Amino acid sequence: MPDYIATADDDMICMITIEHVEAINRIDEIMATPGIDVAVIGLGDLATSIGKHGRMDDPEVLALMARAEAGILNSGVSIGGAARTPEQANQMIERGYVALALGFDWSLFARGIAASFEGIKR
Repeated sequence: MPDYIATADDDMICMITIEHVEAINRIDEIMATPGIDVAVIGLGDLATSIGKHGRMDDPEVLALMARAEAGILNSGVSIGGAARTPEQANQMIERGYVALALGFDWSLFARGIAASFEGIKR
């Protein structure tokens, strides 16, 4: 156990989520916290935090996302997020994202079920 404890921090990744307008307003302060390896922008929750639930493409939400991206990228911490489509994933990679989720458990499950029905005559 002492060997594990001595090296555990070398094998751990500290990921935080940026999901609220207040986090965007304090992004530089948050990103100055030592030990953060990856900051993930939670766009759905961010939209909800300003009363725009489910409207991740709203211009105000996108402007907040851009502020978060700038703050994270300027800090030198790796940036992550969730992409709904391969096109969106590629755009995020072009903007500097290195950690991507291509959906969530429920959306991946739904896509798998839909794909299993492709080609069946109804």
